[in-house]
Amino acid sequence: MDELKELAFGIQGVDEIIGTLKSPSTILLAGTTGVGKTCFCLQILSHAVKNGEKALYIPFTTESPEKLKMYFSRMKFFDDRIHIHAINRSISEKDPLSTLIDIGNIIGSVKPDRVVLDPVTPLGFGFIEPEKRRFFYTLDSMIQEWKALVILTGEMLKEELHDSVVSHLVDGIIYLSREDNGLKVGNFLEILKLRGMDPEKNTEKIYRKYRYTLGSDGFCLKHFLKQNDQINALPEKVSSGIPGLDRMLEGGLFSNSSTLVTGKPGTGKTTFGLQFISEGLDRKEPCVIVNFECVQTSLISKAKKYGWHIEQYIDSGLLRIVSTDPDSMWPEEHETLIKESILDIDARRLFFDGIFNLEMMLPDQLQLRGYLYSLLKYLKKRNVTSIFTTPRSSSTITENTRMDAELLMDNIIILRNSEGGRRYMCVSKSKGTQHRLNPTEYAITEKGIRIRSDTLL
Repeated sequence: MDELKELAFGIQGVDEIIGTLKSPSTILLAGTTGVGKTCFCLQILSHAVKNGEKALYIPFTTESPEKLKMYFSRMKFFDDRIHIHAINRSISEKDPLSTLIDIGNIIGSVKPDRVVLDPVTPLGFGFIEPEKRRFFYTLDSMIQEWKALVILTGEMLKEELHDSVVSHLVDGIIYLSREDNGLKVGNFLEILKLRGMDPEKNTEKIYRKYRYTLGSDGFCLKHFLKQNDQINALPEKVSSGIPGLDRMLEGGLFSNSSTLVTGKPGTGKTTFGLQFISEGLDRKEPCVIVNFECVQTSLISKAKKYGWHIEQYIDSGLLRIVSTDPDSMWPEEHETLIKESILDIDARRLFFDGIFNLEMMLPDQLQLRGYLYSLLKYLKKRNVTSIFTTPRSSSTITENTRMDAELLMDNIIILRNSEGGRRYMCVSKSKGTQHRLNPTEYAITEKGIRIRSDTLL
């Protein structure tokens, strides 16, 4: 029995998520028109050619090979050493059996390591269902003799896959789609079937939906990180930047903890987060700030009010600011931007200002909670100390936030203004610390937040 070869896709993100492809095997790449099936295939074939393999592309089209190559040459990744043998689409639909003979002759002439038939769905178009099944069984028998990695593209909807005979003959199914949520449009990749998968691969990571983009550089998954996203470190106490609060928390925050700072507008939530970041920067700890203002100048100006010149740390690379517009950002892309920033500088602190803005990206509350859970889990693995802020509409200490972020956070700090003009801070939750439950008075001074006394409400 011949051994299976291990072959890479050659596409950023796809190799890391799925692993290697097995050859010989057959993969169905399905989706509607315009989602990037041809681009995906040509990128795989170009990678193969660069690795010394023979690659064959058989499109069913009315275009000439010369015109196709002219189109394909606009793609930066395209390698013109790919063998292109076009078959007239109208003839293939009318006489699919002769088309099989033509394909067999082409394969015998080129003897490729990788083959793409694009698309196969028009073949056997005029057959009744039993004849169509017999036709594709014949095609499958031919493919088994090629001893190659074969990719078949299909123009079909996801719900049509189950009834398609091609789906049952192939070793793997990759589905590409375009989705419109009313605010923005995005392309998504899903792995629906994969035989011979590496048993050490995380199946939960494989069988999920990934957003991708298409451009002259080719096909690229957005929700993907090249580098190792985990480190092992025991948590230790780190300063919040507010000495009085550190005393209340028995030495500060745990290094892998998440803290939700909540309060009505004007209570100092953003100041709290900036002070936390400034403390880290003074200690030469790499930091990340996430906000939704889309500009850095207002944040820099606010920090300068308290004597925190964070712009110098942006210039030196110790501080990254992720400023985005929630109207035009997909959740997967936003999460990836944050993770990439953390990895690039090996961040130790993160300040996420205004998580309520996530509701614009994720109006579904269950999905929103899933986003926060995934991000918090990642931060804990990276041993990143994080501060999140969200407003409260009520002045009561016990009110729950709408997105139930309190259930996911390790610590909760509530800020409030009293009718007499005083401000009070309450640590309502702090995992692993015997914290003080009573509200404590604080003030926002020219040097930031300071705990004033132990005065109770």
